[in-house]
Amino acid sequence: MTIRNPLPLSDEWRDPDEYVQALLSFATESVIFMNLCGGVHILDFLTRDPDLYESLLPEDWRSFFEHHDIHSILQLLLREDISPLCEPSETDTGSENGRTWNGGAFPPASLLEYIRDIRRFSFDREFTTPENSQPLPSHIAMGMNKKKKHEVEQFSRYVASLSDTVNERRGEPLSHIVDFGSGQNYLGRMLASSPYHKHIIAIERKHQYISGAGRMDVHARLAKEEKKKTMHNAKLNKLKKQCMDCTDTPELAPNSTTSEKPEVPGLDVEAQPEPSKTVPEEPAGQDEDIEVFNMLGDMTLEADDVLSSKDKPHVLHVPKARPEVDTRGTVSYIEHNIQDGYLEPIIEHVVDPKTSVETRTSTEEVIIQPAEKKQSDARVMVVSLHSCGNLVHHGLRSLVLNPSVVAIAMIGCCYNMVTERLGPATYKIPILRSAHPRLKKTGSTWDPHGFPMSKLYENYQAKTTTGFKLNITARSMALQAPHNWGRADSEDFFTRHFYRALLQRVLLDRDIIPKPDVPDDLYKDHTENPNAEGIALIVGSLRKSAFESFPAYVRAATVKLSQDPIRGELVKERVCTMSEEEFQRYEADYLHTRKNLSIVWSLMAFSSQVVEAAIVVDRWQFLREHDSVKECWVEPVFEYGQSPRNLAIIGIKK
Repeated sequence: MTIRNPLPLSDEWRDPDEYVQALLSFATESVIFMNLCGGVHILDFLTRDPDLYESLLPEDWRSFFEHHDIHSILQLLLREDISPLCEPSETDTGSENGRTWNGGAFPPASLLEYIRDIRRFSFDREFTTPENSQPLPSHIAMGMNKKKKHEVEQFSRYVASLSDTVNERRGEPLSHIVDFGSGQNYLGRMLASSPYHKHIIAIERKHQYISGAGRMDVHARLAKEEKKKTMHNAKLNKLKKQCMDCTDTPELAPNSTTSEKPEVPGLDVEAQPEPSKTVPEEPAGQDEDIEVFNMLGDMTLEADDVLSSKDKPHVLHVPKARPEVDTRGTVSYIEHNIQDGYLEPIIEHVVDPKTSVETRTSTEEVIIQPAEKKQSDARVMVVSLHSCGNLVHHGLRSLVLNPSVVAIAMIGCCYNMVTERLGPATYKIPILRSAHPRLKKTGSTWDPHGFPMSKLYENYQAKTTTGFKLNITARSMALQAPHNWGRADSEDFFTRHFYRALLQRVLLDRDIIPKPDVPDDLYKDHTENPNAEGIALIVGSLRKSAFESFPAYVRAATVKLSQDPIRGELVKERVCTMSEEEFQRYEADYLHTRKNLSIVWSLMAFSSQVVEAAIVVDRWQFLREHDSVKECWVEPVFEYGQSPRNLAIIGIKK
C-alpha cells in the first residue's frame, strides 16, 4: 500500500500544510462562504424582512441567475469546466460584457472565483473499484442492500491490505481488529470469513444488534447454532404415562354423542394427548427395533422411490450435513457504551478471558480488576464503517490512549451529531439568520470530546474569530452529496424545502410563531423574552405522498405539529381549519420564490464540501500532532456514487 499524498488534494496543492492554512483562511474570511455554511437557514427564507435572497447574494449573481434555470446553474457549479470561462475575452479583455454562456448571461467573475475556490478546497473523492474485486458470498451478504454490500466489500478488502502494511512497517503481526460501533457486524463478519480470517472484537452498545449479529454469524458459518432447550413438565408427563398404561375403557356419559371424545380421568380437555402422538411403550429387549426405527426416521423418500417400477432400485435420501464452522476467523462481541477512546480493559478481557471486567455505570469506563496487571501482548487495529458523531473522535483517540492499539482506519458520518468543544461560533459578520434554540443548545455544550480535535484548530487566530468552529447547520449541510444529484431527485429536494419554508410563512401569518428579527447575538440568553430565541417546531420526516401538493403537505405536517405541547392547540385552531383553496393560493403567491430558494440550497450544498474537508482535516491534524503516530493519511475507500461518505482516516503508530 503506497500513499503519495497524506490528503486527497487536487494537483494544485504540493504541500498539505499550505493547503490547511489556505483552507482555514478561506473558511474564516469569506463572508459569502460563512453565510452559506451556517449563516442562513431555509426556514427563514420566506419570513425575513428584508428578503433573505437579496441580503445574501450579490446583485451580479442574482442578475445572472435570472437568465438560467436551476439545472443549468447546478451544471455550472458542479460539472462545468470553468477554466475557459475564467480566461479573459479576446474581443473585450477584462470584461464579460458581450460574452454568453449556455445561451444566456455570462457568469460574473466573482461567482467563477467562488466556484473555483470551493472546488480547489474540496477533496478528490474519486475511487476506482479494483478489477479483481470479488462480490460478497451470499451467506455473508445476507441482510445487506446494494450500498452496504459495496461498502463492506471494498472496506474489508482495504482493511485486510492495511493490516498487511502495518505488519510490514512495524515488524509484528496484528492479533485483533476492533470494530467500533459494530452494529449488526457486517464488516466484522466479512473480515472473519474467507479469505481474510481475522479475529474481530465487535463493540456495540445495543443488545438487540448483538443478538441479531450472532444469528447472522450462524448463517455465515462462523458460529454453531445453540441447541434449543426443551422444557419438560414432569407432572403432565406422569399423567400421560398413566393414561397409556391404563387398560380400562373409560366410561361414556349417558347422554354423550358420537362426536364427543372420551374424557381421561384427572386430565383437562386442553391437556388431553392426541391419539396420533401416543406411542405405546416398547417392551424391554427390543433395542434393535428401536435403532431401525430411529434410522428410518432420519431418512426421506422421494416421489420416484414410491412411484418407480419394481426393476428400478430404490435409493434412500439422507439429509445433507450442515456446513462445518470455519474457525480460522473469530468474532467476540462486547456490549459496551463507548464514552471515550480507552479500550485497554476490553482488549485485555478478550485476549485473556480470565481477566474480570466490570462496568460500573453507563457513563464510566470498563474497569479491569486483575490481581496482577501485565502488559498485554495484543496488537490491535481499530476500524469503523460510518461511525456517527463523536464515535470517530473516540476511535482516533484510541490510537494514542491504548498501548495495544497500533493502527486505526475510521470512516465518519453524521457530522450533525458531532458536539462542539469551543463554545458558540462568534464570527464578526452581519447576521442573516434568526435565533434558534438548537443553535444555542449545541453551541454551548463545551464538550471535551467534540469538534475541533486538533490544537491547530483550537488556537487558530483569524480576523473574525479565535478558534475554528462550525455550528450544527454547517455540519448538517456537510452530509449532502450534490454530485450524486440527478434532475428528478434534485427537484424533489427543492419541492420539499419550498413546502417547508412556505409552511413557516403560514405559521407566521397565523400568529403561531413570532416574526424573526435580526439578533445582535445568536447565542444570547433571552430570559426576559423566550420568543426572542426562536420557536422550535419540528415536522420531521413525512411519507412520499405528502409532497404531491402543498395542501397534502400541510395536512400531513399539521398532524405532527398539532402534538406540540405548547403550540399544538393553536395549530389545530388556526391551520387545520384552513381550506384547500387557501393553501393553493399560498402556493401560487409564493411560487416565484421557489427558484430563488433552490438556488440558495444548491449553493449551500455545493459550499458544504469544504465544510466536510475541514472536519476531516481536523481529525487528520489531530493524529499529526502526536509523536506516537508514525504515519497518517486520508483517502477514499469506495465509490462516491455508491456511498458519498467515503473518506477513511488512517493512522499507524511508531
